[in-house]
Amino acid sequence: MAIAAIEGNGDHKVLVLHGWALDSGVWLTARALSDVGRFTFAYVDFPGYGVAQEQVPADGIDGMAQAALDDAKGLGWEEFSVLGHSMGGLTALRVATLAPEQVRSVVSVTPASPAGTPLDEQTYAAFAAAWSDPGPTIKNGLSPNMADEDLNRLVARNRASMTQQVWDAYLANWTGASFFSELGSLTMPVTLFYGESDPFITEEYLAETVNALQNVEKVELKGSGHYPMIEAPARSVPLWERALLKG
Repeated sequence: MAIAAIEGNGDHKVLVLHGWALDSGVWLTARALSDVGRFTFAYVDFPGYGVAQEQVPADGIDGMAQAALDDAKGLGWEEFSVLGHSMGGLTALRVATLAPEQVRSVVSVTPASPAGTPLDEQTYAAFAAAWSDPGPTIKNGLSPNMADEDLNRLVARNRASMTQQVWDAYLANWTGASFFSELGSLTMPVTLFYGESDPFITEEYLAETVNALQNVEKVELKGSGHYPMIEAPARSVPLWERALLKG
């Protein structure tokens, strides 16, 4: 298994999936505010990240979703909700389409698109090259209002939790997602959150995904960009916990 931490003793079990730029440590501030009496949270590191750094990166979004499902199986969890951020929010939706009978609810925070995110050659190259100095890309392209000290911690965690090989592999994974046509089969509650100041995952970006889902709510997170668990955790955690409880 690639579980970085398990917290809580609640009956409602939650797989928690991280995004592209760093491992499950992205949730650290939010973890301190989480309701561990009502929920049990399992914080997953995708293959190649964090506690799973020795593993080969997952093959596509399907490989990532299967890794998460394998972790749930290893925990003995037959039913659970999924909370994911960005690339992990996209993967949360894939977990639900692969194992709908097991998933109670899905909460995707600033999720990438299940239809993929086609980038022109220049933009893709810029994202790949951002490995050498991810701070400006995060600040300018994702979270323009993030405090400098939070950005510095995020970048430090990035350096400690992954390699350039992992960075490149997962860039290909999240930009190349292709299971959009399966979203219409989902009946469990799905909540999509987007940050008020996120210039990348906007309300318009999410519109196609929202329209494809049967049982969906879209929520703006005030005072946040792409990383609400870092930028506005006290405001965000109660909102996504309420969304998890829909299932």
